[in-house]
Amino acid sequence: MNIKESFLSSLSSSSKFPSGWHAEDLLGHIYAYSLEDNSPMLKMLAAGEHSAAFPFSCNVRSMDCFLLLYTKEGCGKLLIDNQVHSLTASSLLLLDCREHFRLDIAIEPWVFQVFFVTGDALSYYYSLLSKAEPVIFPVTTFSGTTLCLDKLMSITDMSDIPSALKASSLINTVFTDCILNRLIADTPPAQIAPYLAQLKELFDNHFDEDYSLDELEERFQISKYRLCREFGAAFGASPFKYLNQRRIRIAGHLLLTTNLKIHEVGSKVGIDNTNHFISLFRKTYGTTPLEYKQRMTL
Repeated sequence: MNIKESFLSSLSSSSKFPSGWHAEDLLGHIYAYSLEDNSPMLKMLAAGEHSAAFPFSCNVRSMDCFLLLYTKEGCGKLLIDNQVHSLTASSLLLLDCREHFRLDIAIEPWVFQVFFVTGDALSYYYSLLSKAEPVIFPVTTFSGTTLCLDKLMSITDMSDIPSALKASSLINTVFTDCILNRLIADTPPAQIAPYLAQLKELFDNHFDEDYSLDELEERFQISKYRLCREFGAAFGASPFKYLNQRRIRIAGHLLLTTNLKIHEVGSKVGIDNTNHFISLFRKTYGTTPLEYKQRMTL
């Protein structure tokens, strides 16, 4: 599929772009694959990150692919089936581009990532998600979904099989995570004590802070022994094991997507002792942070 040709031929003349933009700029980087057309792999046809200002309006009649659009800042609007949907910061849109749709800016600068993807399995995935409305999910910074999107964005070449496999796996992870989140949201919530959910949210979003069991005991007014026992039963790991797993996962992402030094990555995720950081990283990934970065960026 020639994504540039398909996009330009489907673009309505009513589309508007800021000064200096060309319509095809929205696609970002276009990928060339060496795979056969009938390959079962999921493919990323094009991807890019943009900061849009007024005027911005992209009116697309129909394209034979799917769009992932992650809003980082500002706000956009999706018009489809005569309905307007807000694309607010920290939201992910999954859209079947075979439907006529329009994207407009609402609050500038609208900073967003776009991924045009294709593959036979995606139609089935989308059918599980869609309920006659566009599929828009709230996603948090450093969530598993945003980590996958950043890794996808870091892939610059699809001409070799390993890169194509990596991209296919990441696309699959994004779609399946979205499906699971939707199914979980539609399922009656498990009976988890509110303080346990609050503690997990604290670790998920404020992993760079210092914690101690005594401080947590005082904060939640729950015995630290009970806290450890019930958190482990609810989430499969003790509080600090869960926290360190979260920190090391984020550290792995930062190693691949930033130029931070090893000790800076450790501090960024809340582990200031570099030797301790390296030790925890090795236990998780089986290698040092430096070796991991070198191996994964070859």
